[in-house]
Amino acid sequence: MGYLIERVSYLRGLADGMKLNKESDEVRLLEEIIELIDDVATSVEALEEQSDDLAERFDDLEEDFCDLEDYIFDEEDDDEECCCDEIECPNCGSILSIDEDLITDDDSITVQCPGCGEDVTIDFECDGDCCCCAGCDDEDEE
Repeated sequence: MGYLIERVSYLRGLADGMKLNKESDEVRLLEEIIELIDDVATSVEALEEQSDDLAERFDDLEEDFCDLEDYIFDEEDDDEECCCDEIECPNCGSILSIDEDLITDDDSITVQCPGCGEDVTIDFECDGDCCCCAGCDDEDEE
């Protein structure tokens, strides 16, 4: 039982204990006021329960949304990480991002460094575990 309903019960007990004339207009008015307060207290408690339920449901939805957001954005990050390699330019030390689309069946490629403008040749030594080729071990065995 909630605090408001307990207070209404206390008021009702006080009114009953006063041994008032039940037929007087003032006593009937007092009883109606106590009954009205009881209805209001019951409604307020019902609204508090609904509010608590809604808050809990909102928290659950927020948690589900955050999980979904993490799943979506983490997956995009994984795709971005797998699509390129970063290599340091031997001439100036700039970082070169090599997209997988640039990697061909050749063992090396030449790219221009954005830092110094020099051509950099990159040799690929694949052990078959890379994500850019599908089964380069099979080619070595033939």
